[in-house]
Amino acid sequence: MRHLFVLLALLGVGGVVFGIARILQNVPGQAGPLPFSFESDGGPGPVLAGLMLIAGSLYLRSVWQGRD
Repeated sequence: MRHLFVLLALLGVGGVVFGIARILQNVPGQAGPLPFSFESDGGPGPVLAGLMLIAGSLYLRSVWQGRD
């Protein structure tokens, strides 16, 4: 089961990285590309989902300690 918890944590880290990359991505504006936009195609969603996966993985790991 430890491998499942590690997989969940890695997916969470990937979601956080993907969300940050989407937030920092250039967005087209009227006077050229904008360097930063929080509303650029859903950045906070993957970040929050990634943090939830990491937290869930850590919680499950702490609950599962004595069962291996």
